[in-house]
Amino acid sequence: MMSNSTRSAKGHRRNQPARSFKMFYLALGVIGILGIGFVLVQSLSKPASVSNTGPMPNQAGLNAPVGKTADNYWYKGQSDAPVKVEIYADYECPACRTLELELAQADFDGLYVETGKAQVIFREFPLKTIHKSAQLTAEIARCAGDQNLFWPIHNALFDSQTQWAQSLGPKTQIMAAVEQAGADRQKIESCVDAGTYTDVINTAYDAALERQLQQTPTVFVDGQQVNFETDFAKTLMAAVDAKLPANSSN
Repeated sequence: MMSNSTRSAKGHRRNQPARSFKMFYLALGVIGILGIGFVLVQSLSKPASVSNTGPMPNQAGLNAPVGKTADNYWYKGQSDAPVKVEIYADYECPACRTLELELAQADFDGLYVETGKAQVIFREFPLKTIHKSAQLTAEIARCAGDQNLFWPIHNALFDSQTQWAQSLGPKTQIMAAVEQAGADRQKIESCVDAGTYTDVINTAYDAALERQLQQTPTVFVDGQQVNFETDFAKTLMAAVDAKLPANSSN
């Protein structure tokens, strides 16, 4: 005759596989939900109309005034342009590169900046807690400005982002891209090592926070934030067109 304790022990052993399988499938379910959530967040973080790979079109021949605003940010376009476009971005931000890529492919500069319809102001917002080279690249671009090369180096940093952002030693690749774009590498390195623009970039970062910005890219057209629900270029061009005087939209 089997004792109650023996039956109880056998019953516990029989239930163990079933309980283990339940825990296994529960864990798989949780992992699946987390994975779906991650994919959704990634896909919603930027429009997906243009691939984030491949070189950007050559923008070296910009035919428009460039300089710094009264509050010390680089601009391109006529100071009296009827529309002001402010771009808050981070050189290591993939969505920011997509924005730049789409605008270049759509010839935004040719259609709006060079024609005097819009002035573009670039405002640095380096997300230093998640992008290890955000501060460095922002300072490099500013140092390049001392050689009158802010916009060419700005473009080169975004163009080469897919190479250096994934590198264990990004500075070497960044500086190679900067040199290839025509800047004096030694002068850039000396400028960065001296911390010439560290405070400037820190001030730009603080200014973005004061405006309660939380992500990059964030774009304003005449002070109104642009909501990017589809692709960057079409949305921004439509926002600029909506602000242009009736006789300037053609």
